[in-house]
Parts: sequence; structure tokens; C-alpha cells
Amino acid sequence: MGSPGLHFRLLLAATLVALGGQVAGAAQPAGAEPQAGTTAISQPGAGHPASAPPGPLERGDTPEDSGRQQAPAEPAVPPQEGSASGRFMRDVGGDYKHFFRPETAYWYSGGLAAAGLVHVADEDIAEEMAEPSATTRALEGGDKYGNLSLQVPLAVGWWVVGHVAGSARGADAGRDLVRAQISATSWAYAWKYAVDRTRPNGDPRSFPSGHAAATFATAMVLQDHYGWKVGVPFFVASTYTAISRLTINKHWASDVTFGAFVGIASARTVTLHVRAQKFALVPLAVPRGGGLALTHVD
Repeated sequence: MGSPGLHFRLLLAATLVALGGQVAGAAQPAGAEPQAGTTAISQPGAGHPASAPPGPLERGDTPEDSGRQQAPAEPAVPPQEGSASGRFMRDVGGDYKHFFRPETAYWYSGGLAAAGLVHVADEDIAEEMAEPSATTRALEGGDKYGNLSLQVPLAVGWWVVGHVAGSARGADAGRDLVRAQISATSWAYAWKYAVDRTRPNGDPRSFPSGHAAATFATAMVLQDHYGWKVGVPFFVASTYTAISRLTINKHWASDVTFGAFVGIASARTVTLHVRAQKFALVPLAVPRGGGLALTHVD
């Protein structure tokens, strides 16, 4: 039958391979509509009648009075879209609305299937991870990285630094990181209270892992904004965190498996506006020939 250690290594490898395939497949652009609002831009002087020449002076009027009477009314100021905090809260509300869509169902069904497969070996994996070793001790740091006390400041800091540095891309990524943490945490706890599974150490609310949900949400947001050069290191850190939850006896392997899928689904929801950007191939003239260029379509 093989040793529990062999079972663990085979199942863990299969789970990570399956998860990698899911992430790579979902990285293709989706045809979702952007969530950002549209701001109307008025043309200077459009829609306003030409100023009439000043008429004759009435008794008691001065030339200055006539000028004030004939001055055209100032154009109305277009309505503002609201405060930054108001727009952010509307976007967060939209994240819950857009969560219920086919792609989310795809991630959740895949996550439940993967967690079901790993669940068969939950006890064997927990027994092997419970044995102290240099490897298990080295993995304990992931518990701190996956905590919200680090993930939320990381997200807010990314947003603030991007804004201060004048990087629209950095500020947008940081904003999405904050939204992803809100979404992943709320959905993870909804599952925790609904399932109320006992942890390996006897504590309640084991399924799914909130640490896995938070870290995989961060990794997926950065992947969607910056690509694999930034995404891969954060996915490695997320996997490190997920395994560390097993070494300290806080979660079953199936908990962290499904938690990863909850985080990815949450991140894919908040980055709809990024993946909805359209590009087109246009002719490009070059010396002694021609070519094609990839350009962004507004």
C-alpha cells in the first residue's frame, strides 16, 4: 500500500499540479464588462447660445451695469461621481454582485473536487506533518505571512505607494488587493460558519483556510496586473503558507486546498476591469516594409 509519506507526497504533488493548471487556464482574458464608471466630458461652449451684444442703456445705468446684465451665465458644473471612499464602497458592493458568475462556479467546483480528493488522505497527511523535523520547522513562518495583519497592510501599502509615486498601475493594483482581501475573507468565513468543521487541534471553523484564501487572492491579483514575473513569487509564498498551516496542526490538507480556490475566485472577480481591456492588431508602417502593432482600444 505504501507509506503515509508516499501518499502525502503524491497527493500534494497532484494537487499543486492541478492548481497550477487551473491558474494557467484562467489567466486568459475574459469578456467581462469593466466595472469602472464613465465620466461625461463637455465641450467648451457647446450647447450655449452666443452672447447678445449689449443693448441701449436704461436711465440710471452705467456702462459697467450693462456689461454685467449681458454677461452669459456660467455653464453648469457636471455632477461629480462621489468621493473616493464612496466609489470604493460601490466597487466592493459590485464585487459581491459579480461573484455570482460562471467563472466563479468553475473555480468553486474545481476547488471542491480537489478538496474532496485530498480529503481522503487528510488524516495521513496530518500525522506526517505532526512529526517535528527541520522541514516542518522551516515552514512555520508561513503562518505569519498569511495572517490578515500582514496581508491587509501589504495591500494598503501597495495602493498608497503607487498613488504617491504617480503610478496609475500601482495604485490600481493596490486598490484591487484591498478589495480582494475583503472578498476572500468574507467568503472564507461564510464557508467556515456554514460548514463548522473541527480543526486537527480541536478548534472550530477549519474549512476553508483563511490564510490560504488571503495569500492566493494576493498572488492572483498581482498575476492579473503584472503577469507571471510578479505572480509566480507570490504563488510560491502562498503555497508555502498553505503547507505551513498543516505543520502547526491548524488545518487539514483539504482546508488549504479549497481555501486557495476561494482566494483565486475572489481575486478574479475584482480584476474583471483589468481583463476586460481590449487590444487590437493595427497595420504599422516601417522602412521598406510594414508590420502589425498591438494597441489598446479605449
